[in-house]
Formats: sequence, structure tokens, C-alpha cells
Amino acid sequence: MEPSAFEKMKMGAAMGGTVGLCIGFVFGSISLMRYGAGTKGPINTLSQYMIGSAASFGFFMAIGSVVRSENRLPVSNLNLPVIVNGRKPFRQQERP
Repeated sequence: MEPSAFEKMKMGAAMGGTVGLCIGFVFGSISLMRYGAGTKGPINTLSQYMIGSAASFGFFMAIGSVVRSENRLPVSNLNLPVIVNGRKPFRQQERP
């Protein structure tokens, strides 16, 4: 049985959150090395990068996983002729 849209959204959010945490760790660490921790300290600065990146990636991955999994067109509509730039597609004739 196929997962529901809500379950797909949860999976997308979890995957995006995980990727966001990793990316936030990398960019936060680079920022700490380049500019220092500032007045908040290294742990707080790094956690802000990680949480912000995880929230952003998780949000967009959740939306993207639901949008991508919407119902497709029925197969019967796929046999329509394709017209490109006002011309019918070129079809090769069978050679004897």
C-alpha cells in the first residue's frame, strides 16, 4: 500500500531536516573559523546555523515530496499526438 500524502510529507521533512543539520554544521563551522564565535559563544552560534538550515531544508523538502507525489494523468491520455511548433512529429516509414 502506498503511503499517504501526510506520511510522505513527514518523510520529506525528516530527510530535509537531516540534510539541513549537516549543511548547517558545515557552514556554521566555516563561519566560526572565519569570523569567530562573537558574543553568543561557539555552541550557540553553531546551533543557530544548524537549526535554521534544518528548518529551511525540511520545510521545502516536505512541500516538494507532496507536490511530486500528486496523482498523475490517466494512461489513456498519453496516446494523443504531439504537436511541436505547429508541426506534427516526424515519423520514419518502415523500409521493406
